[in-house]
Amino acid sequence: MFTTVYCGFGFIVSERLWPQTGRFRKWGNRWARLLFVPAGIRVDTSIVEDLDALAPCVFVANHQNALDIPGMLAALPVEFGFVAKASLANVPVLGRAIDTSPSVYVERRDPRRSLESMRTAAVHIRNGSSVLVFPEGERSYSDNVGPFKKSAFTLAAAADVPVVPVTIHNAYTLFSERKKLCSSGTLRVSTNKSFRVASTTRQDILTAASKARDIITSSLSTPNQ
Repeated sequence: MFTTVYCGFGFIVSERLWPQTGRFRKWGNRWARLLFVPAGIRVDTSIVEDLDALAPCVFVANHQNALDIPGMLAALPVEFGFVAKASLANVPVLGRAIDTSPSVYVERRDPRRSLESMRTAAVHIRNGSSVLVFPEGERSYSDNVGPFKKSAFTLAAAADVPVVPVTIHNAYTLFSERKKLCSSGTLRVSTNKSFRVASTTRQDILTAASKARDIITSSLSTPNQ
């Protein structure tokens, strides 16, 4: 909690006083390191494409547990924001930090507001802000990968940007979220080859969601990937 408040407040103040591209990545990476170093966790990232050249894009990753968010901030060497639940806007410090960052809010419960927020998010991405989405919508607490929801791929199609599948390999072995126990070790993250959603039609979006899930599932089953 202390680390989150410190880094969130530090980011908000520094961005207000000295606006600069990349500041969210800097403070996000600092937050992740302050969490990971005392726990004895290192992050090993395998990257297959020039992520700067792909930007803006939509990163999609499997979601194992609470390590995933700081893990992504430590692993990905480019500026990006998160697609966040609209309810987080009301959380002190965190909500303001999300407002100030390249992240976007999506309203999930109200279909009409959800559609409007997706349109706003697409404009945000077209203007140059990459985002990361966990398309399972919930944590697996394992290396199982649940069905992918359509929103991330609808967003990529609407913004006409590439999808970059990202595999989180072993967060679940380092942190037991239910028992609140953490083990030292190496968190392994790998990016996979990007692709584009063919169109905004429902079938093409479903095909893209299935393709991304298959890529991540295959990556998980490949030794030392």
